[in-house]
Amino acid sequence: MPYELKKVLVTGGAGCIGMQVCKELVRRGVSVVLFDLRGQIARVESSIDPKIDIYYGSILDCSSLRDALAGCDAVVHLAAYLGVRRTETNKLRCLEINVNGTQNVLDIAIQHRVKKIIFASSSEVYGEPLENPVTEKTRTHGKTVYAVTKMTGEELCQAYAQRYPEFNYTIMRFFNTYGPFQIAQFVIPKFIRNCLEGKPPVVYGDGKQVRSYCYSQDSARGLLDALFNPKADGEVFNIGNSGDPLTLLELAQMIIRLCGKEDKLEPKIQNQFANTDRTKEREIFERFCDTAKAREILGFEPRISTEEGVKHVIEHGIIYPKWATSDVDYTIDEWL
Repeated sequence: MPYELKKVLVTGGAGCIGMQVCKELVRRGVSVVLFDLRGQIARVESSIDPKIDIYYGSILDCSSLRDALAGCDAVVHLAAYLGVRRTETNKLRCLEINVNGTQNVLDIAIQHRVKKIIFASSSEVYGEPLENPVTEKTRTHGKTVYAVTKMTGEELCQAYAQRYPEFNYTIMRFFNTYGPFQIAQFVIPKFIRNCLEGKPPVVYGDGKQVRSYCYSQDSARGLLDALFNPKADGEVFNIGNSGDPLTLLELAQMIIRLCGKEDKLEPKIQNQFANTDRTKEREIFERFCDTAKAREILGFEPRISTEEGVKHVIEHGIIYPKWATSDVDYTIDEWL
């Protein structure tokens, strides 16, 4: 029998995946508590359904978390410290938020006798994978502090479920999710922004790096199918668009065409990583997912092609938070 969940907390609910999760929960008749930082909520507030209860706070603030979790049956834990440059140049902060913050969420969920948590992990845990497409059994060996924090979060979920047998969890490893409300520092909105400003999208490396991009609505649907399905308890799922892998060069060319700039622009191949937020050592050259397990247990199938999804993002517009376009270091209380 599916879980009967009347009220669900979504940490990081004002983010790219979180907004879609909240929207879908409302559609399913579930009461939703959106928990996020004030700055994050402010940039999307006009798009938040009025039925949703909004709580401002950080996952490092146990008092705020307790207030938000009161009466909730489940938690979707999406809040995290993101961004290549931010996580690598602020390692301690990344560890504090992604590890200590996750432990806070788990502690308070146990105190409130929450039935289940969905933990948002990442394809980053696979590092440069030993095989492609990547399955859930592929060895994890993340190359970055962000990957390490996500691997630690997974272990924390498993440890709490071991200590508290009545507590259930599911781990979702997302592969390159994109969509409306995604900030401008990620590759698809960054390429779109350049094209709309009449600048060529800049591809670092040789452009042959392979990824699979999954539209946020599909990612959210897969997550919620796991939330309500007891067969997903204690499981790990890859969530991505496994049937549509692209090179970065192909992605840039697609975005130029969809922005109507094919007669004016072409990708700029920067065959190096100097003066960027990436390094050759950190770069992943080929990683795309196998979602057979999610298809078998959850019935998950991406419905939106990369081309269709990119069109939606172009129509929606790009979000420009200060830290996505500046080297200035903003505090935890401003961005999560």
